[in-house]
Amino acid sequence: MMLRREFLGWVRANGEVGVRDHLLVLPSVVCATAAVREAAQSIPQAVFFEHPIGCAQIGSDRDQTLRTLVGVGAHPNVRDTVVIGLGCEGVPAQEVYQAIMERQHTAHVITIQAAGGTEAAAQQAIADLTPDLSDSTPRQSVIVDHLILGVGTIDGWGAEGRHLIEACLDRGMRVIEGTVGGPQVLPYGSAMPVDVRHAAMEAPVGDSALITGLAAAGAHIIIAQADLHHLGGHPIVPVIRLGYQEKQRSALVDDMDGMFEERTPDAWVDWILEVASGVQTMVETMHTETFAIERIGPTL
Repeated sequence: MMLRREFLGWVRANGEVGVRDHLLVLPSVVCATAAVREAAQSIPQAVFFEHPIGCAQIGSDRDQTLRTLVGVGAHPNVRDTVVIGLGCEGVPAQEVYQAIMERQHTAHVITIQAAGGTEAAAQQAIADLTPDLSDSTPRQSVIVDHLILGVGTIDGWGAEGRHLIEACLDRGMRVIEGTVGGPQVLPYGSAMPVDVRHAAMEAPVGDSALITGLAAAGAHIIIAQADLHHLGGHPIVPVIRLGYQEKQRSALVDDMDGMFEERTPDAWVDWILEVASGVQTMVETMHTETFAIERIGPTL
């Protein structure tokens, strides 16, 4: 039997492929939250997220925040990004913007102080993204080799969870997993190297921070177990949640995409390709997106 080896995605100008076509309004600092929220809620197709950091961070903690924001802002699931900052933050909007542009991704930058205030910055972001509303291109058939699967917590799936990862690799996907330490582990939020098919990334303790780190690393889709404590998705990356305990079948029926045992690994690979082609996951339908960046040190 011939196994499916393609999906329908958006081919970007830089050659990367997206499985969603978002317009992103990205805050470089907590102080820009109000401007980001107003702009995104005024634009169809726009998404945004909030975070409590970006100000008074130093050293490796600042570097990690910058790296994560750049990875999300330059993600192929995003067609265009507007970065909004205050103008005096520890993680400057201009620096985030420049790093996104270095990845040949379409982007704009605004600072509240230069724009003349929060309202003015929001209106400028709206003006920057409005032309994109009539500039969408159709999906195209793309080989599965372009797809990066992020793997969150899957301990509850046992050995069959590893079989699913192997099935994804056999089908041609690239895979990045969250793991604890090791010499070959990428730093949190680091971009997955283009010549690597299977990689590991430092995994934080929190589920939301893990998902954000995998998204920043370039995962197009993330698959993870559902449990009674972690149900969230991500603003720009579809998250597939699968249950593994009988009590979850009734308790979380509206919050997950099924029980892991309901399909074979190859059948779940087919489902992942359906999601890549546009089928929404339950957390997308429920809009239960979360966003958190792993912290290293204290904020001054």
